[in-house]
Order: sequence, then C-alpha cells, then structure tokens
Amino acid sequence: MATPTVDGAKAMLACLHVEPTSSGYPTGKAIVTDLREEVVVYICGKPFVLRELYQPVDTLKHVGIKGPVVEHMEARLKEDILSEAERSGGHVLLHREEVNPVTGQSDIIGYWENISCENVKTPVEVYATLKDEGYNIDYKRIPLTREREALATDVDAIQRQLDDREGAQYLFISHTGFGGVAYAMAITCLRLKAEAQLACEGSSLGTAYCTGIPSPESLLVIRPLHDEEAFKQGDYRDILSLTRVLAYGPMSKAEVDMVIDKCVGAGHLRDDILDHKKKLETCADEERRSYLLDMGIKALRRYFFLISFRSYLYSRVALHGTTFSGETGFAAWMQARPELGHLCDNLKLDK
Repeated sequence: MATPTVDGAKAMLACLHVEPTSSGYPTGKAIVTDLREEVVVYICGKPFVLRELYQPVDTLKHVGIKGPVVEHMEARLKEDILSEAERSGGHVLLHREEVNPVTGQSDIIGYWENISCENVKTPVEVYATLKDEGYNIDYKRIPLTREREALATDVDAIQRQLDDREGAQYLFISHTGFGGVAYAMAITCLRLKAEAQLACEGSSLGTAYCTGIPSPESLLVIRPLHDEEAFKQGDYRDILSLTRVLAYGPMSKAEVDMVIDKCVGAGHLRDDILDHKKKLETCADEERRSYLLDMGIKALRRYFFLISFRSYLYSRVALHGTTFSGETGFAAWMQARPELGHLCDNLKLDK
C-alpha cells in the first residue's frame, strides 16, 4: 500500500486482525515491510517528505540506499523540524498537494502547523508506538523501488522477513503502493507457495502438482522468439537461456509467471518490461532512450532474479527437504554460480 497516515495504518492493521482486542491478545500478526527509499517523517499523524523548493512534486532520489541509512536521515530530519519549530514559536511551515478540479493540475498549498515534540515521529517510532499499543506487528525498512538495481541480497532480505507461524499477514509500504511492492510480493508468494507445495508433496519434486503448477510436459511450447505474444509471456532470449541453465528452469518460470499475474494489483513485471521495450523502439530522444533502456533492463533483471529464486527454492528442497536451510542464502547460491552472474550482467532488452 502507499504510505498511510497513522489512522490509515491502524485501519489496515485492523483489517488484518492484528489490532489489540478486549482480551489483549490480537488474533493475528502482520509483518510490515517499508520499501520506500525516500525520507519520511510523520507530523500530527500524517506522513511528510523532504522535497526541493522549486521541484516540490519530484521525488528526491536515494537510489541504492540502505534501510539503516534512511532511518538515520529520518531521525536527523526530525531533529531539524523540532529545531525549526522551536525557533518559530512552535510552528513549522508544511505543504500539501491538491488537485485543481478545473485545470486537473496539482497545486502546492503551504500552511503553518502548530507542533510539539510528541507529534513528530519517524516511521520506526510510529510502528514502535503501534506495537506498544498492542498491535501485533514487526516493522522493517528494506528500500526497494523500480529505479533500484535488483540485487540477490534484496531477495534474501525480503524472504528473511517471513514468519513461520501460520496465519501471518504481510504488508508492504511504498510511495504509491506500486513498483517495488509487486517485486516484494512475488518473492514472498514464491517462498510461501514453495512451502505449501512442500507440505502437500512431502518433499518430493516428482509427485503430483498439488499447487496448480503446470507439469513439465505442458511447458514444452515453442514460441517464435520475435513474436510480441512471446515477449508478453516473458520469452526473451536471455530469459529462455536462463531456463535452460537452471535446474527446474521451465517449471520455475511457469510458477513465477503465475505469481506475477496474481500480484497484478501492485504492478505487472512482464508488462513493465514489454512497455519499456516498445517505447524504446519508437523513441528518438537519446536521453529518453537511455532512461527507458535502463528501466527496462532493471525490470528484466528483477524477472531474472525471481526465476532464479524459484529454482533456488527447488534446490533447497531437493538437498535439505526445506525451502531455506539457513546455511546458504540466495545471494550465496547465486555467487556460487558464475554462469548465472554473467548472464544477469549482460541482459538484453531487444531480443
């Protein structure tokens, strides 16, 4: 979901049944993962971000930043806000974005807000307060956006957030509720689905496909390499090469495609790749072409990692009878396979 107000966060957590009850024990648990790279501070229960004076609607880029660094910046921003309020008699100048119903354009409206130390909080403090109030949640900041270069360590960071307890809910927060959320959801769904399949199949990869994954025979469909329908299905040359190199490659791609389709409400990775490819083919501006190519390759790289991750899960089951043994994470698994690293570092969007 997009970054909520404090009341909005409480309402969402109530929908997930993790709010405090009359007995004092919530019926469920939520794992809240904040994927924003942008610095956020809550003032009087509403989230605010820092922007450039003459570009107030443009996001400040912190591509590749680590979670602890973002949280440190948010703590510093909170100190700056409180210092400014102290110099201004307890007031601070804030801005909100409003859409003009006549022009359809956004207007930036400035206003003064009377604040105190108690109503200025970082996201970490907001969710710590909710936890103290009885909400059964765990909160973690893992920056993950579409502009970020996909890394195997990000996959490990997301999957390590998973809770083994039955009935755990997963809530992902981003700037708009799209972008990195779809990727994080896909990683989570692949891991949970692999665990469900393992429980159903009794750790045997050769038995019935109880989770709806197509059988290997049904995957032997040859599509033309340059057909748009093939691209829509994710059949790029480098992706097909990946499925031939990976153990359980075609099965892994088929399951990833199913998960992507089911997570469409937060964005569709294959459609993103194809959209950037088609725009690139008709774009004449070199700067714009460079941007489209960069974003398209980054999307293709995320697709590459999802398929590799599913193969990794199959391998973990085959070797250890579990989806994650704890001794070898996905990043280490990738590093031990230099052929995958070479393929990933040389992805092409035009074939």
